[in-house]
Amino acid sequence: GGDGGDGGDGEGGGGDGDEPETPATGIWPRRLERANWVLLGLTAIATVITAIRYFTEDVDAGHTQRDNWAPVLVCAVLFALSLAAALLRPFLLTTKRCVLMSVAATTVFVLGTVTIWQVVNNDKNINTIVGTAVQSDADTKRVLGQYFGPKVMSGLKLIPTGLFIQGAKFTGPQEVEVNGYVWQRYTKDIPETSRAVTFPEAPDGYSMDEVYKVDLPNGQQVRGWHFNLTLRQKFSYGKYPLDKQNIWLRMWTVSAFQPEMIVPDFSSYPPWKYDRLGLDQSIVSEGWSPYYTAYSYQEHEYSMTYGVRPFSGPNVKAPDMYFNIGVARSYAGPMTGKLLQSLFIAAIMFLALFVYTKDDRRNPRFGFSTWTAISFAVSLLLVVVVDQTQIREIVGDTSLSYMEFFAIAQYVVIMGIFANAIILGTETKIRALEWRDNLLPTLLYWPLLIGLFFLFTVIVFAN
Repeated sequence: GGDGGDGGDGEGGGGDGDEPETPATGIWPRRLERANWVLLGLTAIATVITAIRYFTEDVDAGHTQRDNWAPVLVCAVLFALSLAAALLRPFLLTTKRCVLMSVAATTVFVLGTVTIWQVVNNDKNINTIVGTAVQSDADTKRVLGQYFGPKVMSGLKLIPTGLFIQGAKFTGPQEVEVNGYVWQRYTKDIPETSRAVTFPEAPDGYSMDEVYKVDLPNGQQVRGWHFNLTLRQKFSYGKYPLDKQNIWLRMWTVSAFQPEMIVPDFSSYPPWKYDRLGLDQSIVSEGWSPYYTAYSYQEHEYSMTYGVRPFSGPNVKAPDMYFNIGVARSYAGPMTGKLLQSLFIAAIMFLALFVYTKDDRRNPRFGFSTWTAISFAVSLLLVVVVDQTQIREIVGDTSLSYMEFFAIAQYVVIMGIFANAIILGTETKIRALEWRDNLLPTLLYWPLLIGLFFLFTVIVFAN
């Protein structure tokens, strides 16, 4: 039982792949199997512990899913791999057992990746709201009181302002068009020069069409405008196509130098909650699904006086009101399209491995040569680069997006194929590559490719 050399070949009758296989014997298969049983026990315990912690912890504020899913999922994947190895026993090095283990490992990584997609997509994160959110008149007065203090608050004239959004469309990676209605409700002490609202971050935010003016029985007046704004905002596409964005509309009064402040007109809505209030229920937002709206205040610091008085310092700080629209990308289309394209390229690379051989009887049939293999690897590399470039054109961001990590995994695999071809074309003797005429790279291909993608998925979305 001490002859470890027998287990290295994986063949009972020698290196000829045409002879019947017999399970590998020797000390190393037994050691690997024992080590796997230990790993199986440890991962089972770790999975139970992390699962208990996951399901007993509260959901963090601003999320609808628990965010500590990574430890339990990684432990579960390792447990599944160990369980598959215990059942299939690839340590015996028969082709059937090794192929089944390769398929099982690939399946585990696929299921783990899809699980992450579902968890991330179902987490309706509202932490993208700009500044401090308010949900009632009491919240508004409390937040403004923290900014201004009671003395200034007592002299402020509050102008209730509301919005109704009918459409939102991304016209570029950092540009979005929003259209809808905005209204304001004025008391008699609001002068005519203050009766309007602007969107300072939109080039056309100062030109809107007034569509109605209503005098109320209580002496107040309501004015409404229709707007069609083009907003340039900084969006992050690091998690494309599972990204969620916040479209915000920043608002000012037209009388910026008067003691006036616009506030949400909560009386015109049902009791506010993080839902789709203020949105047309049939809103058109191509490729995106709105899932929350919110009013908020964000403090801004100004190092000038707009010319109305000499600057004497310090910088002036004042809060501005925002209307936030949280949108989640409809990821099925982009995900399916790009993955099908990438998987097609990966399948071609996989089929190429069946051509790489040192068997002189098969070589004339396949026409294998080192130069042919290198040329093929370079061609595939160019295809993957073009595929990645298309993704970067879509997101228009300088940082890496999630979908690009599949291309990175393909780069790693292509380099492995390249190295494999070089070694096969030389006189270098590597028993692992010579086993059953270069079967090992074929067995490792899909587990390595999908496993890397699973690892990148955990890294990207666990943050």
